[in-house]
Amino acid sequence: MARKFADFRDDNDSNKFEYFLEYGKVNSHARQLAILLIGGAEGGKTGEDAATKWFLKKANHGDYLVLRCGGVGRQAEWIADNYSDLISSAAELSIDSREAANNPKVVQYIRDAEALYLAGGDQKKYEYYWEGTATEDAINYLINYKKVPVAGTSAGMAILGDYYYVPSYQGLLSSEILDDPFHENTHDIYRSNFINVPFLKRVITDTHLDRRNDNHPETRYGRIFGLMARILVEENHPVYGIGLEEGAFVAIDENGIARVFGNGSERGQDAYFLQTNGALPEQIKPRSPLIWDNRGQAVKVYRIAGTPEGSGSFDLNNWLNASGGTWEYWFTTGGYDGFRQERM
Repeated sequence: MARKFADFRDDNDSNKFEYFLEYGKVNSHARQLAILLIGGAEGGKTGEDAATKWFLKKANHGDYLVLRCGGVGRQAEWIADNYSDLISSAAELSIDSREAANNPKVVQYIRDAEALYLAGGDQKKYEYYWEGTATEDAINYLINYKKVPVAGTSAGMAILGDYYYVPSYQGLLSSEILDDPFHENTHDIYRSNFINVPFLKRVITDTHLDRRNDNHPETRYGRIFGLMARILVEENHPVYGIGLEEGAFVAIDENGIARVFGNGSERGQDAYFLQTNGALPEQIKPRSPLIWDNRGQAVKVYRIAGTPEGSGSFDLNNWLNASGGTWEYWFTTGGYDGFRQERM
């Protein structure tokens, strides 16, 4: 494949987009709707390779497009270098202003895509630059009318949920929301009129669940649990969640059946399918610890460990039929210190 990079901008630097293209043959083959949710630290290992091949085969040798903010990255180039036999072309767009998001050339690039990948980064920028624009309309056209496969990693996965958390400043810690469900860092919880994805209605997604290091002092298991509590009391209907450890890939086919790819190691490959279990929190108010116990059964969770072959099965149509994993309950008897994850 020949390569070309172009940087399009006008005299106003805020009205720009960047575009990277790997040229290939014209494609008009049929595609299949598919969704790939990525935990956020792919690592170039066997799980990522298997999940990527699964995703690209759903595009049936189509044109692969990466969308992001903050400048063009290397995702499209990596796909072209490693999976050229599965695609017709690979391109990357960085859309960094609302003007660019309404640019007809940008919109046409998006509408022409036959596989869409939403890169990681800052979901606040995605919301600010893209929501309510022609780019939003083009993304929803691809997913719901053209029915191309769509993937998202980290921030790109976060905005695929019907509910999503978009921090204005620093990210929300598990202890912050569990010890104060109305902590100042929780006010950016949204119901999406943004990207509408089949099988993810009433679902909030979260990534990097197992990340813990000097810059991230706590894991995020308690965070998605706390976010579900907030949504439940505000919406007053069942709420669902999909949370991924960093090495997990959830592949959802056109029938709404999910399986999980990963490297097959003991840690960091798990996907969690969470659902409220019929009871409101016993205590949820500002400046007080969350109590959501329901006799140790507040949230019902199915946990699947990812493998290179793709493991387990979870039916997102009814959130009931499942195999290849284990059921758990998550609950808190009082804030962060009372949070527990226990197998049935």
